[in-house]
Amino acid sequence: MGYENVKKSYLKNQVMSASPNKLIEMLYQGAIKSVKIAGLAIENDNPKKAHKELVRAQDILMELKGSLNTEVGGDVPENLESLYEFMYQQLVKANMNKDQTLLPPVVKMLTELLDAWTQITTEEK
Repeated sequence: MGYENVKKSYLKNQVMSASPNKLIEMLYQGAIKSVKIAGLAIENDNPKKAHKELVRAQDILMELKGSLNTEVGGDVPENLESLYEFMYQQLVKANMNKDQTLLPPVVKMLTELLDAWTQITTEEK
């Protein structure tokens, strides 16, 4: 079994055994990683890699959007939905124009959401 297969198997096991809270955390981490990799790919004039990573991050944002519990009271789900949609559109623009200047604000927003999510889930324990 090659390294890639071992890595994929390990990741699959992590995902399959993760709690819902941990899955959200992993999605944020994956989106941040993909956006950062895409920025480096743009910088290194590798449009195929940039495209692949930006699409991956866009898919993650749509997964996060789809996981929102809209039955929760208050403005939080609606605000998160708007934020996910904004970040998604920024990634689309960055991908179309290979404009890496649009990426750092998205990484910052995702990092802040990850930090908030981690803090909330830690307090629940």
